[in-house]
Amino acid sequence: MKRPTILFWLFTAATVGWMLLMRPVTPPDIVKFEFVRTVGAASGMLAAWGEAGVEKVRVSLYLDFVFLILYCQTISLGCRLVASFNTGVFANAGLLFSRLIWIAGACDLVENIILLLTLQKVNGTLLELAFWMAGIKFAWVGMTILFVMVGAGVGVSKVFLTEQP
Repeated sequence: MKRPTILFWLFTAATVGWMLLMRPVTPPDIVKFEFVRTVGAASGMLAAWGEAGVEKVRVSLYLDFVFLILYCQTISLGCRLVASFNTGVFANAGLLFSRLIWIAGACDLVENIILLLTLQKVNGTLLELAFWMAGIKFAWVGMTILFVMVGAGVGVSKVFLTEQP
């Protein structure tokens, strides 16, 4: 197995492992919190969680700073793998997406900071910004994962059909 492939699988395992570590402190409605746009809705969620729940969310957000590096690097490596066994558009797109996934990481970083601030004091403007950061993040992650899946399928089919990557 080549080094990029090994790195991809190591980062994939680390990402999944980190997700499992985060699971006990991540409330099931955390994504809803990422997309809350009003002071009333955010205040309602914080009240429903209570002090202990808010503390779990805080820990989850701190753990997410590591997670965003892991998932961005994993997806970046996946895009580079797709580029390595494709040519033309898929190869070029793989290299481009391997860099652009970090836009999602930057959005996640800003979103986490805003959500940590929201745990202290709810601010409507910051909630709106967090909403857009979360939307951009999920769109980029979804696009790049879809690209990796399609690109891997194209690359694998080339191997089976032509016996050349």
